[in-house]
Amino acid sequence: MKSILYLLLWAALGTIILCEDDPTESLAGVHDLTPADFDKIVNGGKHALVEFYAPWCGHCKHLTPEYKKLGEAVAKDPKLKNSVVVAKVNADDHREIGERFGVRGFPTIKFFGRGKPVTAPEDYNSGRTSEAFLAFLHEKVAADKGFARIGSLDALARDFLAAADKTGASAALKTAAEKLDEAQKAAGMLYSKFAEKAAAKGGDFFKTETARLERLLESGKVGANKAAEISQKLSVLTAFSPDDEEEDEFTKEQLSKAEE
Repeated sequence: MKSILYLLLWAALGTIILCEDDPTESLAGVHDLTPADFDKIVNGGKHALVEFYAPWCGHCKHLTPEYKKLGEAVAKDPKLKNSVVVAKVNADDHREIGERFGVRGFPTIKFFGRGKPVTAPEDYNSGRTSEAFLAFLHEKVAADKGFARIGSLDALARDFLAAADKTGASAALKTAAEKLDEAQKAAGMLYSKFAEKAAAKGGDFFKTETARLERLLESGKVGANKAAEISQKLSVLTAFSPDDEEEDEFTKEQLSKAEE
């Protein structure tokens, strides 16, 4: 009789564990992708980390608690939330998606970089803990945030922040931007445009404009081209952020924790 009770107890416990580690479970901060919305969510406007899983896969079940923690952490971090998509797709049910990206085993995790072709994702081969995922994403965001930045204008942006004469500092930025070659001029004129608006509207302009653009990205209502344009503007706006160096130190700290 005791043996039967023990067997029933272990069976019940096993069922609970399987339910808790079900890869199909809806997770906060994690998009569940299907063929109908994959290209709407993973569109190059944001970085995207995507897990391709099968419900029966033991390693996928083991990964679920870590992916759950990752989704929750990203959802609570405004900068990651507005820069990164964390997603998963049942590549057993939706085999056409797995085949599209050359998925041969489970779980397969791929990284789709902002502004890069969706057809050429990067294989994720780092650690599979929430800490390792977060360090990887912080590193990608930190490396990418300055993609539209121009060193010479960054210095003038810092001068603008410190200047008493904002109009004069804005004019200096415009003059420098106009002298750039064609490859850099579009980004350079964004520096000038933002400085002119800040000179007219006051120092809070940079924060309010950043928040406005981040809300647009977060809405999911902009196409890939518009999302790339917004990302470029957000990149230039970071040049006017006094917190820029602090963010870099935070990223280094995250990477250090992941390596321990």
